[in-house]
Amino acid sequence: MTDPQAPLTSEQLDALAQLDTPTIANALEELDIRPRTEGFLRPEIKCVSPVEGTVVGYAVTGLISARHRSPKALGRTDYWDAIVAIPAPRMVVLHDIDYPDAIGSYWGEVQGNTALGLDCVGAVTDGGVRDLREAEEMGFPFWAKEVMVSHGYIHALEFNVPIGIGGVLVRPGDVIAADIHGAIEVPVDAVPKLPEVAKMLTERESIVIQAAQADDASPETMSAAWDRASKIGSEQTY
Repeated sequence: MTDPQAPLTSEQLDALAQLDTPTIANALEELDIRPRTEGFLRPEIKCVSPVEGTVVGYAVTGLISARHRSPKALGRTDYWDAIVAIPAPRMVVLHDIDYPDAIGSYWGEVQGNTALGLDCVGAVTDGGVRDLREAEEMGFPFWAKEVMVSHGYIHALEFNVPIGIGGVLVRPGDVIAADIHGAIEVPVDAVPKLPEVAKMLTERESIVIQAAQADDASPETMSAAWDRASKIGSEQTY
């Protein structure tokens, strides 16, 4: 099956992956396209896998539950079809309807290998994950609220629907960036602009950092550095 058309080029995604999530957040703040308190998943959803750099993918979304068996449970082929309906690279983003008391893990060695084989780069959930060693060995990172022992009666109820997770509305195909700090939804239209904005912010911040590290650092030299920095780009970030 041919991948569906991606809204961004591989070069644009690679450029985004060169930025860590705090830098992405700072650049989005500079663009002033949404409130500064929105877009990033709340801190209860943590990186529970060793990762280097930033992982970027288009969201494959879903609703899961593990507390009871369900006649409405979707099958494996539904899951696979949902994955390949989204452009690669893919980030699986699942809302556990048992939240905040998740009791079973959708994620483990089998699901990780399955997703990895279908060009997924990681998984984000407000539920649980397990088989952490195996996930690390295969290079498939998890961002999750819980680490768990059992899968319980885990099953999927819907795929590729808008979901609420970590205080963020995530739609199928949304761009998700994740690293050791957590995960953030990145508006597609903003992605091409972020590297240049991030470069400007780095230049601006370096002026203040150099002043702080100087042997003659003082309130006066710091104030002067902030004044110089504020002339680069738009208004100060802080």
